[in-house]
Order: sequence, then structure tokens, then C-alpha cells
Amino acid sequence: MTGGRPTPARRARSGWAGVLVVLVAATPGHAGRSFIPIPEIILDPNEGTTLGVLPVVLFTNEKDEIRYMLAPDFSYNRTREFFPRFRLFSYPTPTRRWSLIAGKSTTKDERYIANFTERSLWEGRAYVVAGLLHERDSTRRFFGLGNASNEARESNYTDNDTVAEASPGLWLMPHVALGYDMRIRRHSIEHGQVTSLPFIEKEHPEIRDRGDAPAVYWSHRVSLTYDSRDSIDIPARGALATAYTEAADRTLGSATSFVKLGAEWRDFVPVHIRRVRGVLALRALLNYVSGSRDTPFWEQSSLGERDLRAFGTDRFIDFNRSAASVEFRVPVYSRRLFGVNPELELAPFFDAGEVFHRIDDSPVSDLHVAYGMGFRFVVRPQVVAYVDIGFGFEGSAVFSGVSYPF
Repeated sequence: MTGGRPTPARRARSGWAGVLVVLVAATPGHAGRSFIPIPEIILDPNEGTTLGVLPVVLFTNEKDEIRYMLAPDFSYNRTREFFPRFRLFSYPTPTRRWSLIAGKSTTKDERYIANFTERSLWEGRAYVVAGLLHERDSTRRFFGLGNASNEARESNYTDNDTVAEASPGLWLMPHVALGYDMRIRRHSIEHGQVTSLPFIEKEHPEIRDRGDAPAVYWSHRVSLTYDSRDSIDIPARGALATAYTEAADRTLGSATSFVKLGAEWRDFVPVHIRRVRGVLALRALLNYVSGSRDTPFWEQSSLGERDLRAFGTDRFIDFNRSAASVEFRVPVYSRRLFGVNPELELAPFFDAGEVFHRIDDSPVSDLHVAYGMGFRFVVRPQVVAYVDIGFGFEGSAVFSGVSYPF
């Protein structure tokens, strides 16, 4: 996952912020079906405060393994107003996943996502990941380009984004894969709904001809991946490392040309200190974008939300970025509830990162930091809901979603 690349998987964030109070009340689970009501309380720097309810239904087989998860939500936000969303997640086999998400607010926001993953094609020698996304988000923020962009110059716009992506790959060795990714993206912006903030083009005229006009990109990526994790969804040991190169070109139908290079490493280390058992999760990444001045800001690298968990989405934007995260995931509570075996994890975390303009700039000379506490509601072997409470120099934030942040 790279900055400025909102793949369908990245944007499938949902509001699971009430996960800690899931133990308060519930309907007893039925054979093969469990019902979990989850209140929603989201404090997002971009979206503001969102309140709602998320009734989750888990469908399990005779081994208590989750095969389907139905998770609609009904939420209210002062900007978006009423925003109901339908979500269906399927886990038919240990290597196959698919999901559908659809939602439309009573104002102008909407989100439609379809994802599919199969990691055991051709007798386990190949895999494919595919996704479709269409999103209209009227709460997006832009503060300017650069690592020192000023919070006082905050602006608002509506992000209209449509992405189609297909990523087949071949396992060259048991833990090494060669992958290809083709992405078609159409993006445009228009006035947002946060009336207290100026429109992006008024506050930042420098972005004209740098992503404010509708544009289409057809990009191609080649990646080499090492993956020794013991689980795709809930890893307890092993590593995941990826190096890639990506390009889009005017001669192939893209609005402008650019080249992206990057690498990411994640490591999961089991830790046992006296009676404390947990997983030390580590991540580091470095991304570069080489393009002309008219490379749109939404195709450049960015930091925020999952990379710096005290800042909103795309808080810092420039051509290049570096980031690192560490968190210690410790199970603290486990009990059979609602017909399944959930676990509650605590995960103190620390994030650091920066964006920078030139390829020869130092990637660690002016790091922003975020720290805080994460809470995970885990139902093995596939489902994780998370809540992260982060603190940084601009204040605090609460983010939530499905799956681990990394």
C-alpha cells in the first residue's frame, strides 16, 4: 500500500468504534449464527463526530469457523447526515475472501466497494486480487503540499474516485512471489460540504493543473514479495516484504506520466515476558514518486490515518514519504460469547513519518510522530475489528475499521 493510492482494500474502512462496549449486551448466539450489536462512536479529524449502531451477524460452520459476516451500519454525522451502509464479508476457504460494501448518505456521500482474493490458484502456485471502488467523500481535507503544510490553511473538497484494479501473481518459491498490478482510476473534485472551511481551489490556487481537473490514469505495477506470515488475517509470526515499481504514461492514455518506486517491510515477532504473551508488530516503508509538476496531488505520497494515527486522511502530501510503526498486541480477555470465541487485545503503538519533495532529501530529518492505544476485537481465524486512539501535535483522533492497521 502506497501513499496516494486509495485501493479498494484501503478504502474499505468502516466504523467499528464501539467495539469495547460489545460485551455490555447481546442476543445469545444461535447454532451457526451469532448476533453482536456494536455502538458506533467515531472521532475523525476529517469527518468529525459520528454516532450510530452496527449490528453484526456472524455465520459459522460446525467448527465455529466464520464463513460470512453481515455488518450493516446506521450512522449520523452533522456533515453527511444519515449514512446507512450494507457490508457483507465472506470467507469460504482459508485462502479465499470476497466482500461487498454499499452505502449512500442523505446528502452527497456514497461508497460502493467489491473485493475478491484467491491465494491458491493453479494448485497453490498463483494468486489473484481484484477490486472495484466508487466513492464520493465530501469531508476531504487539503492543507497544502509539503511536510510543513500549515494546519491553519485547512481546506475542504469532495473527492470523486472510481478505481478498478486486478493483481495476479505467481509464487516463484514457497515464500517469494512475483506480482503484476493493473489499475484504472478516474478522479475529480468538487465543492465539499464542510461550510466552515474554504474550497481547496480558493485556499490553495497552487493545485490548479495539479489534480483539480477530472483525470483518468491507467497504471501498471510489478512487485516482488516475500511472505512468511503464519496467517493472512491474524499473523503471530513471520514477515512480509514488498518492493515495487509502477508507471503511468500519457502515450498509454493517462492524463500525465509518473513513475513510482517503493518498498515496505512488516515483521511479527512473538513475545513472552513472564506472564505476558503478545505479538510485536513492526512496519517500515519508503515510497518515491517521479513526475512532472502537473502530477496530481492525489497520486503523490501521503501520510495520515493508518500511517500517523493522530492525523486525518492524507494530512501530509508530497512526492515521497517514509514511515515506521511499532505496536505490541497483547490479549487481555477471552471468553465464549455470542456463539463465538472473541478475544480483546490491547495494542500500545508509536508511529513516525514524513513526506519530502526531492529524491535526495533525508527521509528522517523532520519526522512527525503519533502515539496511543489500540483496542482489537479478534475472532479467529479471520475477523479483526480495531479502534485506535492516537495523539499528536495537532491533537487527538479515534480511528476504527476492519482488519489490523497493518
